[in-house]
Amino acid sequence: MTLSELEHFRNLLTARENSLADWMNSFSSSNDNDARKVRSLLGQIKDALERVEHQTYCRCTACDGELELHRLEVQPLTEICLDCLSKQEKAALEDELLLTGKIYRALLPQTDQKIDGFEVAVKSLAVRNVGGDYYDFLPAPNDGAVRVIIADTMGKGLPAGLILSNFQGVLRILAEEIESPGLLITRLNKWLCRNVPVTKFISLTCIALEPNSSGDTRFIYTNAGHCPSILVRNDGTVECLEPTGGVLGVHEDFTYEERTLSVSTGDLLLLYTDGVTEAENHHGEMFEENRLIEFVQTHRTDSFENLLNDLTNEVQLFSEKSELVDDFTVIALRKQA
Repeated sequence: MTLSELEHFRNLLTARENSLADWMNSFSSSNDNDARKVRSLLGQIKDALERVEHQTYCRCTACDGELELHRLEVQPLTEICLDCLSKQEKAALEDELLLTGKIYRALLPQTDQKIDGFEVAVKSLAVRNVGGDYYDFLPAPNDGAVRVIIADTMGKGLPAGLILSNFQGVLRILAEEIESPGLLITRLNKWLCRNVPVTKFISLTCIALEPNSSGDTRFIYTNAGHCPSILVRNDGTVECLEPTGGVLGVHEDFTYEERTLSVSTGDLLLLYTDGVTEAENHHGEMFEENRLIEFVQTHRTDSFENLLNDLTNEVQLFSEKSELVDDFTVIALRKQA
């Protein structure tokens, strides 16, 4: 464990210690049983802080192996690694992970999305029960426009799932009142910075699709440090929707610009997470944006089923692995006549 990681867990434990101490200072005499439990928990936190000071915090007390960081993030008092858990403890943990996976999948859209004037397809694969990718389709409050969202938490597993559950809730509430992608993401970032101790930041793209009377559609987009979406025109030319602001959760005073463009019949837009472009082969080479652009240009007229399946196969063939090693999410939109 690095010094910065130790510092993070010191801060996490100290925050919990202070919260419990505040409760102890205000509890009533009728809560003696609860108070005993809290005193015991404060003792465990004190022991954990001592292990942080001696830089033994991340070591399993049974085998001296390294503890799993994703478990410490959720349960910072953990002292036993997964390999040293009893069969009963492993079974209980598996049940919890199964339930958490179901909750994570429930955060994502449950039905195929339909947007007037567009073909739409999504492929989202998580490498664990709980992934760090998120996507959504949110109606605008006034004129029937649709906001397409794709986001990526820097991490996966339970910590990412906990962050995403908070993120999704406030995003959907704000989206009911705020139409502008730039203002929506600015408010979302402010809320995250103030209310969620985000240590693994969130990148996000929000694109509002606004039909107009000419038959074209206007895209208004904001990109908060996310992978540039790829727009392939019907003649094969390419435009990339670059970031217009930093990742979410860094500073509450960040603002996010909007940019606007129009799309016509046959234009294809691909939104994706870094599980696509950062897939590595055995030589340490990444798939990268240029390969993705070339692939989309070549396959821009394919059916979406073939496009997304072939892209998944292409990434796996490139990485020379039978399974993906990072969460993989792609959204494809194509303007219809």
